[in-house]
Amino acid sequence: MKWFHLAIGLLLFVAFCVTGRMMRVDFPDKEIIPQDLRLLMRSRHIYILFNSLIWLMLGVYFRLSTRKWQIALQGMGSLLLLLAAAHLVWGWYLETYEIAHFSDVSRWGIYLSLGGVGFHLIGGLRLKSDSV
Repeated sequence: MKWFHLAIGLLLFVAFCVTGRMMRVDFPDKEIIPQDLRLLMRSRHIYILFNSLIWLMLGVYFRLSTRKWQIALQGMGSLLLLLAAAHLVWGWYLETYEIAHFSDVSRWGIYLSLGGVGFHLIGGLRLKSDSV
């Protein structure tokens, strides 16, 4: 699971770099872009970085629990984070290129990230009987 989390984190970091390059190429004159659209584009771009860093940290620190219910929570957390990553990348493209306006796609990506981190937090807690 550690390698899975690291791989997804690296892929998302590459997506962050690619989306940054796309914005630089497609919108070279930043001063003519309305400020609200510019803020929207940049914030959605940073959300991708935010999610990739969560995945990279999980890849470095993840330890599979010994209890089945905690393993299930960790798996659900990873699934929610995967859905969050898809929502955030999709939200960046949709809100930057398609509608050039706010939508709920990125918002749900943030909510899914929160849920995924919460599930990993609970699933990764070590109880006294687990301590060495």
